[in-house]
Amino acid sequence: MCRCAYNALIHRDYTVVGSEVHIDIFDDRMEIYSPGGMVNGRLIQELDVRHVPSERRNPVLADIFNRLGLMERQGSGLSKIVEGYQFEENYSEDKKPAFFSDRTQFIVMMPNLNYNVPQDVPQDVSQDVPQDSLNSQIISMIKDNNKISTETMASVLGTSSKTIKRHIKSMPNIHYVGRGSNGHWEIKE
Repeated sequence: MCRCAYNALIHRDYTVVGSEVHIDIFDDRMEIYSPGGMVNGRLIQELDVRHVPSERRNPVLADIFNRLGLMERQGSGLSKIVEGYQFEENYSEDKKPAFFSDRTQFIVMMPNLNYNVPQDVPQDVSQDVPQDSLNSQIISMIKDNNKISTETMASVLGTSSKTIKRHIKSMPNIHYVGRGSNGHWEIKE
């Protein structure tokens, strides 16, 4: 489940009777609807999501999801969604996630970055980098920082996070221990 769906469950207004979280998937986007607007009544579309203060409507749920390793305590979900998109292939400003709220609802619209992308064009940027070289670079980065994200590795190596994940999956000596930002990488020599 994506970070947006967790946020929708954690921050929804459970006093709104007869409404529920919706996840609607279309060819060109995914929309997540959650009952209840911003806790403070402001409109998200008028704010810079990188600087939205963390206000929890349901602190007990937030604590449970944090203990499960499914979210962080600091309330950085919206900015992480936007940042996650920026490191992906096919990203452009017109495919940036959009947020809308009023006093009764909160909606996140996440564009499909692969919609209308020609499928016969190779998507893997790392084809010109030898497999062994990329694997050794990944290992080196993990040795330097065992909490490094695949998105950061991809950014530094000039490839996609999908490529990094695929390479890590093919390396039996690398494992991620824990969940989310509470976990870390382990390398078995």
